[in-house]
Amino acid sequence: MKYEKKHTTPFPVIEVSLEQNESICIEPGTMVYSDPHLTFQTMHNSTRQKRTGGKRIGFFSQGNKLISVVSAKQPARVAIAPCVPGDIIELSCNDSTNEQWHIISGAFLACDMDVNFELKQSSWTGMLSGGLMIPILETSGTGSCIVDSCGVLQKFNLNGQRIIDVDTNHLVAWSKDLKYETFFERNTVWNEFRARFSGVGSIIVQSNSRSIPMPK
Repeated sequence: MKYEKKHTTPFPVIEVSLEQNESICIEPGTMVYSDPHLTFQTMHNSTRQKRTGGKRIGFFSQGNKLISVVSAKQPARVAIAPCVPGDIIELSCNDSTNEQWHIISGAFLACDMDVNFELKQSSWTGMLSGGLMIPILETSGTGSCIVDSCGVLQKFNLNGQRIIDVDTNHLVAWSKDLKYETFFERNTVWNEFRARFSGVGSIIVQSNSRSIPMPK
């Protein structure tokens, strides 16, 4: 995906340049402006992945979200922006190198047509101690995926030695091969759900939360 940042945090806008017969997927309602040589078609993700030969997903799966497919009959541009103030980051997906991501539902902004999604759940580890099942989208295929955030983004790279805990409301994405478990943390004022990560890979967190903490 070829794009240029026109504005940065807290109100980023990216302008994507499409070649002839090229298509991308975007979150519905995020288009800011475009050239007139583009077509926009909103469909379920299962329909899109069936057309591109991607993984089959159930109609009622959260991975079967509505998306907008933007197609160019000739070279054209389209600008998109997140619906909430915050930062954006590009994630590289590659089946050959097994470089894939888990993305919190709601953080998706755009992707190449050859990037697919499948709904996953967090592991059951920690459930007996008050853990939480987190609905996440797992990428597959090869190409770029752009995700947005609420606030500023920070990236942590784990080398197999470090372990880090993250409030699940501040999670954006993490490498598919990272190990993690979810658990419940009771504070003086708020009850929090956290995820503990270990292994080798990257974690992307946001400074603000889209959700309101749960009162004690």
